[in-house]
Amino acid sequence: MGALSMRHTLVQRWLDHPWQARLVLLALAALLWAGLHAAAPQLLDKLQEHGRDLLWRSSASTTPEQRVVFIDIDDASLQAIGPWPWPRATVADLSQALDRAGVSLKLFDVVFPDARPGDAQLASALSAPGAAPSVLAQVFALRGETQLRLGTPAGAWPSLGCQTPATPAQGVIANHATLAHSAAATGHVTPTLDGDGSVRRIAALVCLDGRTYPTLALAGLATQAPAAAQLQPGQHWYEPAWRITLPGLEGLDIALDAQGHVRVPYHTARSSLLRISAADLLGGRWPAGLAPDALQGAWVVIGASAFGLADIVPIALGEAVSGSEVHMQLLLGMIDGRIPYTPQGQGGLLALITCLALGSLLALSARGSRQVWVLPVASSALILGLLGLQAWAQLAQHWMLDTLSPAALIALSAALLTLGEQARTQLEKQRIYTNLASYVTAPVAEKIALQAPTDAIQARRCELTVLAVDLKNFARYCQACSPEDTATTLHRFFASASTLIEAHGGMVEEMWGDSLLAVFNGERPCADHALAALAAARELWQRCTEQLPNTQGLGLEPLGLGVGLESGAVMIGSFGPAGRRVHTVLGQTVTIALRLRALTPDLAYPLLMGQGLAQRLGVQDESEHLAIKPLGSFLLQGLLRPGHVYTLRHLLQPGGAAEQRTLLY
Repeated sequence: MGALSMRHTLVQRWLDHPWQARLVLLALAALLWAGLHAAAPQLLDKLQEHGRDLLWRSSASTTPEQRVVFIDIDDASLQAIGPWPWPRATVADLSQALDRAGVSLKLFDVVFPDARPGDAQLASALSAPGAAPSVLAQVFALRGETQLRLGTPAGAWPSLGCQTPATPAQGVIANHATLAHSAAATGHVTPTLDGDGSVRRIAALVCLDGRTYPTLALAGLATQAPAAAQLQPGQHWYEPAWRITLPGLEGLDIALDAQGHVRVPYHTARSSLLRISAADLLGGRWPAGLAPDALQGAWVVIGASAFGLADIVPIALGEAVSGSEVHMQLLLGMIDGRIPYTPQGQGGLLALITCLALGSLLALSARGSRQVWVLPVASSALILGLLGLQAWAQLAQHWMLDTLSPAALIALSAALLTLGEQARTQLEKQRIYTNLASYVTAPVAEKIALQAPTDAIQARRCELTVLAVDLKNFARYCQACSPEDTATTLHRFFASASTLIEAHGGMVEEMWGDSLLAVFNGERPCADHALAALAAARELWQRCTEQLPNTQGLGLEPLGLGVGLESGAVMIGSFGPAGRRVHTVLGQTVTIALRLRALTPDLAYPLLMGQGLAQRLGVQDESEHLAIKPLGSFLLQGLLRPGHVYTLRHLLQPGGAAEQRTLLY
């Protein structure tokens, strides 16, 4: 009983306080969302990044790009020139060939850590008067892989100490001192790998021994700037956490996140990048369709795509490429001022958007709970709007918004609210049906609930037994007592009578005033309906008479019951216009039962039955407790012919145990 009572209480609260229920569902959605983050902390981040990758792939520009050119040490170059590492003289020849082609900046995605023959020749080629500035590479250990130090780290930016966004390094593989000091600048090419192994960001600044070293692309840009780089924190919510500015190069502010990483913008399709084999360049050969002056004024990145050189990394464009292409994409993004970043006020912005979305779902759940499609469609539109905002921000504003997590919360909230409103609708329907079944019989309530309103007669002819009962002397009792007392008495009578009638297989059809009309074998089948109705009438008289108040002290005639019974054919069903229907039973059988009930005071018998019921009962042994006794023939009011009237031979006198006796008529 306790569990049922608690369930009933929860259902009542759910129905009576829908806003509280909806807020509970939102809280549950938030808990599930937090649990998802706790159980799989990297899942949403990975899905978020794959979504961004899809945007890069679908929007990458296919316009041929010749501002930054890839000089590729590919497999063909290794076959033509020999295995790597090449002699330093060969690398010097490659640098001089680029200078002759008119390039304006050379970025070597290659490290020369040890001393070799030809170092002086290469150093001379890198620092020759009139040669394009050369930027060499170095690699740092950023995840504690090693503390090994080879070569001489170079290219530190003296204007920047090891400030907050710089990533600390534990080891380094740098260039030999002879070469390190011959280049115009040095930048690191240390990859930052995400959980899936892809390169989407690079540590813009690396700190080692109190000095800050830029990435290769930043070092190359700095060679074009007349003044030293500056590092500034973001001032507004829509700005990045940090920003590197290169005075003298307008529009080339580089956005960094709070960890000091710069995101790689994959705006350019790989097919649009210009690649020239190092072997072709050294051999004086130009790719078909490429003009001899194609490198005039271009920036070049010298790197390797040959499989054996182990410089292949997966990127957001869904391919494994040379690490040099990552630096090319980053360099192009810096030149175009299209470095994506996460605004430092993203949390507040997304929190506001999420609150507005959840508020909209709450409002829709209150207004559209009867329509199943409202919440799913609205939540889908909100989620698509969030994802559309992310796409627009990434491609148009270069903002990297993490909208997948709020979208997951919205989806969970919408799902729970939808289920909640569905459950609430079902509970409301059940409540409506239960309330309807308290005014009409349960089978009738079910028919009404499942059928559309109609003006047509929906009734059928059937054989049944009608039981009509009322309270005698109740009108005078109402005059002498308070409305509360009379209502209590009537309520107790109706409740007890309904319970007894249903226990014997009958159904209460109508209750009005102090009267009740019941049928046996109506909407609920009852095989021996005449006998069941008679047994119910006898027990009704016995039990309900005992519950009636004693009116002797009020000077009133005692309250009693008058019962009329008759069996026969009736019409049972719904009648009336579509706007106001009534379910009832019609026919002479009903009339006889009502007239017999009205005749009980005149004949001084509390229970009377018609000849139709007597015929169904047949000949009975007079000793039986349901044996009937004929009272004669009477012309009942409203009928054309008289009919025989009967009563029970045995009735139990109500009262205490000492007063109970059998009445024999």
